[in-house]
Amino acid sequence: MKSMIKTAVVGAVAAAFVASVAVAQGQGPGMQGRGRGQGGPGGFGGPGGRGPMPAVMQGLTEEQRNQVKAIMDEQREGQDGPPADAKLRRDLEAELLAEVPNDQRIEDLKQQILVAQAEGLSRHIAVQKRIAQVLTAEQRAKARERLAAGPGDARGRRGGGDRR
Repeated sequence: MKSMIKTAVVGAVAAAFVASVAVAQGQGPGMQGRGRGQGGPGGFGGPGGRGPMPAVMQGLTEEQRNQVKAIMDEQREGQDGPPADAKLRRDLEAELLAEVPNDQRIEDLKQQILVAQAEGLSRHIAVQKRIAQVLTAEQRAKARERLAAGPGDARGRRGGGDRR
C-alpha cells in the first residue's frame, strides 16, 4: 500500500513538473507548433508572448530577463528531443493495450518512467536554482507571494477585475 501511495505522489509531482516545463517552453495546451523565439516583445506574457508570465519573471530588469532567457535557452538546447519518459509512456500504453498485457513489463516500464521523471525533476530544480540566483531578495519574496496567492488570484488581476 505504501508503495502505491509513493508511486502516486511521485507521479503527481512528475506530472506537475512536466506540465510546468511544457508551459515554460511554450508547448502547453494549444501551443504546439510554435517555435522558439516567438515570444514577441516582453517575452513571457508580453504582447505576442507564450502565455501567462511565470511568477518569477514579473518585475525583472532587462538585464535579468536576458540572463533568465540565456539559462532557459541553454536548458532547451541541452534537450535531445522529447522528454525521456515520452517513449516509455507510449511503450506502457502499448503494453496495456496488448491482447495479454505482461505485468512484469508494465512494472518495469513504470519504474523506468519514475526514474526518467525524477531525472527531469532534478534538471528542472537545477535550472530554477540558477534562475533564483539572478533575482534580488525582494524579487524572490514577491515571487513567493505570487505563488502563494495561487493561479486564481493572478487571473483575476490580469483580467482587469474579479470574474465571479
